Amino acid sequence: MKGRSPLNNNEINAKTVKVLAERCWWQKATLKQLALKFKLTEEQVDELRATTEYRTSVFYLMLGQRSAEDFEKWVATYPDMNNRFGRRMGLPPKVVAKMVADVRNAHAAGAVSALNLKKIANPSKKMNLNAEKTIGAGRHSVYLYYDQHKRVRAESKGETFFPCKIGRTTQELHTRIYQQDTTVAAERFKLGLHIKTEDPIFIEQIIHETLKARGQHIDDAPGREWFLTAPSDVERILEKMDKEKQA
Repeated sequence: MKGRSPLNNNEINAKTVKVLAERCWWQKATLKQLALKFKLTEEQVDELRATTEYRTSVFYLMLGQRSAEDFEKWVATYPDMNNRFGRRMGLPPKVVAKMVADVRNAHAAGAVSALNLKKIANPSKKMNLNAEKTIGAGRHSVYLYYDQHKRVRAESKGETFFPCKIGRTTQELHTRIYQQDTTVAAERFKLGLHIKTEDPIFIEQIIHETLKARGQHIDDAPGREWFLTAPSDVERILEKMDKEKQA
């Protein structure tokens, strides 16, 4: 994709811009990942995100996805929003600040109904997140997922362990996993273990530290939370931790 010329006005496809805005809205992605997804150079992605069409799409998402009350709650609970949301969407902080103000004005003027904006369903709801096994109790989650093809390949060689992603979240589980832009194709994705807990930071730390001490961390994986393990292996780590607590 190197060597492609800058975009001209004829290449600014309204549908592409809208899809790009929705992709950034629902799912975190690096500039490189977006370039690969849309078959553009990184420079061209930046150009698209600087267009009026893109910024208008983001504005309509901000305006249409939440009621006035929910919008205020969202802004209030989004730390350093102008910078963080700006980085996510590829927008300067000043542009984000103006969008927030414009959305507030639009809600106050009752413009949402006049624009006939429709909420866009969260794509993460389409993911199959039926866990093979759910353990524990609590409002938050530690999760393990893997690529089913890689598990089958490992087991066909008589291997017990295979690459597994182990992370945590205080959000809805499907939302957090979808945000990660996982390299596992949707049809091969499998949630192997869902751990419900009130202390996801502690539980994740115990699992990560134990696996790293055993040399099971995958150093060259696309992320820091990939390990050569299995759901049953992680369960045993937690069972051992519980026994040590009771001793």
